[in-house]
Amino acid sequence: MKTTYLGLELSSPVVVSSSPYTAEPDRIAQCARHGAGAVVLKSIFEEQIVREAAALEHASQQPGMGDAGEYLERYLGEEYKARFLQLIRDARATGIPVIASINCTAGSPAWVDYAVAMEQAGASALELNIFLLPTDSCMKSQQLEYQYAEVVDRVAAAVGIPVSVKLPMRLTNVLSVADSLLSRGARGVVLFNRFFEPDIDIERMAFTAGDPFSRPSELRNVLRSTALCSTVLPLLDVAVSTGVHDGEAAVKAILCGASAVEVCTAIHRHGYEVIASIDRFIDRWARRHGFAALPEFRGRMDFGHAGDDGFQRVQYVKYFPHETR
Repeated sequence: MKTTYLGLELSSPVVVSSSPYTAEPDRIAQCARHGAGAVVLKSIFEEQIVREAAALEHASQQPGMGDAGEYLERYLGEEYKARFLQLIRDARATGIPVIASINCTAGSPAWVDYAVAMEQAGASALELNIFLLPTDSCMKSQQLEYQYAEVVDRVAAAVGIPVSVKLPMRLTNVLSVADSLLSRGARGVVLFNRFFEPDIDIERMAFTAGDPFSRPSELRNVLRSTALCSTVLPLLDVAVSTGVHDGEAAVKAILCGASAVEVCTAIHRHGYEVIASIDRFIDRWARRHGFAALPEFRGRMDFGHAGDDGFQRVQYVKYFPHETR
């Protein structure tokens, strides 16, 4: 079932998110064969370039190298970027829209450089993966959120292709941030970025990697924000990224106003076939309810159409019995 996302016409609302499944041409071809409407390529990480250059410079420890660190960073950056640009060119051969993904440090001019290069390589759109970890107790939330808008402002002004932003879940007012991004040129937002959270080994007293995969229950953290955002900011396309594991979850997201859903863990759990399975479920559900096209039911359960205060209420007292044992 067709949808429009970021001004792009997609043959399916199922988009494969930035992941190992979109890091190589043959895997992207698999996504296309199984019915994906688009792919978000594996992110290019600017900080990875910086860290690798620093590690090489430290390992060399040769006197008289001068600005070796800067040279290594520039060299590694160009080589690293070249691989991603080639991936964009190769991915275009699949025939589905290719959305490039950039994960850079805030305030770096590389945001713009990478974005322009990716557009020139043939990317259909850009997804900016921005997460600024608040570590300064003196920095106000408005200052932090302003940095998101500044990044979008610079990138959107430099490219002609649509730009979306994958937002973190822990924002005080996602509507305010999304509105600011829209005013700076963003065409869409992805709700939400699921970061790899650390865990702790209490015997070794050491940090360990947490579970990187989402669970179906996490969809509940996204539906309200999707319903609100799609109503309050109708000019901004919304994609749901967290907790979409099957067709039922995809329909819920679309009913709340999402134009697309992004999947990753579902492919890890069930293989590429889950893409076609989600597509079939959406088609069958739509026919069963008398809908001939996705726009006919998209947003049917958004904030503007809600019959009660379900999207506004955050209290949970009514879910628990008055008497407990």
